[in-house]
Amino acid sequence: MNIIKVKDYTELSKVAANIFHNTIDKKGTHEVVINTTTGASYDGMFKLLVDDINNKKLFINNTVITNLDEYVANRNDKFTVYRYMYENFYNLINQSPKYVGLLNGSTEDIEGEIERYKKVLQSHPRDLQILGLGVNGHLGANEPGTSFKSSLFLANSDESTIQSTMNYQGLNRSEAPTQMLTLGLSDIMEAKEILLVASGERKAKAVQKTIEGTISESCPATILRNHPNVTFIIDEEASKYLKS
Repeated sequence: MNIIKVKDYTELSKVAANIFHNTIDKKGTHEVVINTTTGASYDGMFKLLVDDINNKKLFINNTVITNLDEYVANRNDKFTVYRYMYENFYNLINQSPKYVGLLNGSTEDIEGEIERYKKVLQSHPRDLQILGLGVNGHLGANEPGTSFKSSLFLANSDESTIQSTMNYQGLNRSEAPTQMLTLGLSDIMEAKEILLVASGERKAKAVQKTIEGTISESCPATILRNHPNVTFIIDEEASKYLKS
């Protein structure tokens, strides 16, 4: 695991955006596949990418963009991954990716959607998997206790995850989603390269467990230490409990 320590969230966002850039640049004119997460950890990165794309510093016409997860809800609800990607990225850029692959959390046929998206993943092997770290060590909606062998599935969110969504989206408890369609941990590990970020003191304990704790399903992010090409960007506040 390549650990990059930065001063703050602004610097973290710049480094993450550079990794996104480099993944595209090193493939030249060949197709590149990036699977991304959403949320506060990557707000800054997406803002930088929008600026670079619109100023012709980054070209995404050969880029396939897929997503890590999606809430089980009407896709137009304010908190969905669909809304996030369009409002923070796709609607703001003057280029179009080669392909956009989003999970549909509003379908009544969950099993059918899982099978459909598995085919999307198989058709577009990931060059880069972008992840955030939950305060409880989750990746996507793979909460503590999820099998390391998990594959694309319908997950129930832990209370800490629900609270994080409520705080980020300004929701009350009755409005907050409680289930997600998510790539499993075995799916995540299939990516050629993985980017993980964590910012702020509230992530510090999860960072310490991920880097220094026992590799265990009780902290899903620890599985990443078994992957040969992981970059973990953390800021000063998130690294406060690390021994080194």
